[in-house]
Amino acid sequence: MNIPFLSLARSWTSGVRRLLLITSLAFGLAAPASYGAEIGVNFNGLLTNIDQADLARAQTAWIRGFVDYYQFRSGQKNVMTDPGLDALHDAHVAGYTTIINIKFNFTSKDFPTTTAAINTELNYINTLLTVLYPDCDIIVIGNEPFIESIPAQRDSRLVNFYTAAAAKVKAFKDAQTRKIPLYIGAFNRLWDPAWQTQATADLLQYANTSTWLTGIDLHIHHTNPPEIDGAFAYASARIRTGQKILVTEYSLVHHWKANLTQTIPAQLASQYGRPAAWQVWQYLDYALDNPVSRPEWVTFLQNSPWFENRKHYLLNSYNQFTANPKFLVCTYAMYQSGPATFTSTTDPWILNPIFVNQTVVPNPSNGQTQINYSFFDDFVSLQP
Repeated sequence: MNIPFLSLARSWTSGVRRLLLITSLAFGLAAPASYGAEIGVNFNGLLTNIDQADLARAQTAWIRGFVDYYQFRSGQKNVMTDPGLDALHDAHVAGYTTIINIKFNFTSKDFPTTTAAINTELNYINTLLTVLYPDCDIIVIGNEPFIESIPAQRDSRLVNFYTAAAAKVKAFKDAQTRKIPLYIGAFNRLWDPAWQTQATADLLQYANTSTWLTGIDLHIHHTNPPEIDGAFAYASARIRTGQKILVTEYSLVHHWKANLTQTIPAQLASQYGRPAAWQVWQYLDYALDNPVSRPEWVTFLQNSPWFENRKHYLLNSYNQFTANPKFLVCTYAMYQSGPATFTSTTDPWILNPIFVNQTVVPNPSNGQTQINYSFFDDFVSLQP
């Protein structure tokens, strides 16, 4: 990669800042030696949403997101001028500890099956890493391999591609003075025997035998608490003593979804004039188009038994995570991201986050994004 040439193509401010950081690879800036069990926030692929004022309110030290390899390889995004990578850089410089998953989206394309074809697919990885690596404290090879692929190809083809990608990231790291931990994953729904496939076992075995991999990543979007324990039990038994487990995404989204056809609380009709016959999904669809006051949002959640009974999910799930000695860090949704139209079958991610930026109006006194009921307070209480 000809870094000086590429630097000329971007804005002067962004270019100088990024170029200085890339150059720092040669001077061995030290990565943190070790971490304790902690909880941070997750931005998924929306790194442009990183807001340091809200991060300060949440009192977290950890942020996580993913970068889509093919968006950069195809030129849809420019690795040297991307505002998401700039926001990541600024947060890292400000002292936040960062986890980035590299996403390879094969949902509508075949895995390459020969060494030459795999190498061609991965011919952009060093270009991406040259910019990305300095702003990361942990890199995960993969985002959701067993979801971001064609179901019929979740076999040795998947394993061969991801192990090749991991080897290339390792080779890049080996050439740097500054060393950061590498993980592989994320593995989904490991409590479910249907997801405990041969390819899953093979990729976990690769993690186990690759002494340079610090550990694995799990995604736990589930319905009931025992599923957390099931995922950890399956994964823990298949990695080395001393390897660590990240949980960079998790939520009760499937529990929320099972209750979308419940009738909304009567208080929404009596106090706020909402139609008494509305079901939960109709209320959420309305709130996405017409954000409500925070007192109304709290009334909605507080008087919905399916939520009120799980309002301490963050505390309870964190206790389950930390009961496993291999657990290192989890990251939970920071903001809402809702669809244009919400239906009775929509995955209700908008119920998860610690900030309610889409269904609730900004704070009328200061314009700040409002905090979610219960989840924000419990999140802050878990900070060191």
